[in-house]
Amino acid sequence: MKKTKSCRICRYYELDENFCAVAPNYIGKAHLCADFELGIELDEEEEPIDLKIFTYEQFSKDYLEKLLSPYGKVEAERTLTIPPSPDIDLWFAPRVSELPQELGLLARLAKTRALLEPYHHPVTPDEVSASLIKLLEVQGEFHRAAEREQESLALDLPRLWILAPSISEETLMGYGAQASTEAEAGIYLMASAFKTGLVAIDELPNSKETLWLRLLGRGRVRHQAILELVALPAHHSLRSASLVLFYNLLAQLEALPEKDDEDCLLMELLVQHCEITYQ
Repeated sequence: MKKTKSCRICRYYELDENFCAVAPNYIGKAHLCADFELGIELDEEEEPIDLKIFTYEQFSKDYLEKLLSPYGKVEAERTLTIPPSPDIDLWFAPRVSELPQELGLLARLAKTRALLEPYHHPVTPDEVSASLIKLLEVQGEFHRAAEREQESLALDLPRLWILAPSISEETLMGYGAQASTEAEAGIYLMASAFKTGLVAIDELPNSKETLWLRLLGRGRVRHQAILELVALPAHHSLRSASLVLFYNLLAQLEALPEKDDEDCLLMELLVQHCEITYQ
């Protein structure tokens, strides 16, 4: 099949031209690469990225990176060593024994090395399978490194956490995921050998423990979480950092060529309530 170098977003291309996968400042425009290595080869038949999904999921990755980076190594879009595997959305390796309690449930999910895969839509079985493949390949990297170093194979292997606004019962049953008996509602675990958990954000209880994950939800769940975020004391460090990211999201939503009612309601909420303060 013929290959072309094209913008992943708008599909514009010219022969012998190279384009970034993502425009750096405004995702609605193609960006001509100055560096050949930034070009990306795509099949002519590959579908362009959905701008709206890209915007929300990029926000989720930026948000999680901002909250976790003070406490460990964070890699967004980490490339796996075995091509052509898709990149990991977010890789986190803690460098502290315990994350701050103010991060609540997020701190517990990230207490060990983990792959974090956030979705803006109800996760599908195919997407769960794709995430599991990433986890197995990362675990394979750990095993190969241990063999090279002649270390014990009793490794502390990383976990996978799939974060979705909702998860269907059919998807959960298909992977044998059971509600956790040791955590809040909305946390589902596969068999222990898989080291995989799924978080149904719409099922999480309204509490301080779950706030930082509910902000990644949709509709009324996210609406309520934003109101709780704004109500935090002005000096709260996570409040300020989160509001900055939400204002960035607002600017990106305004640039979208098409918006639905959910987008408009979120934009209205951000304009009305999320005043950034630097007190």
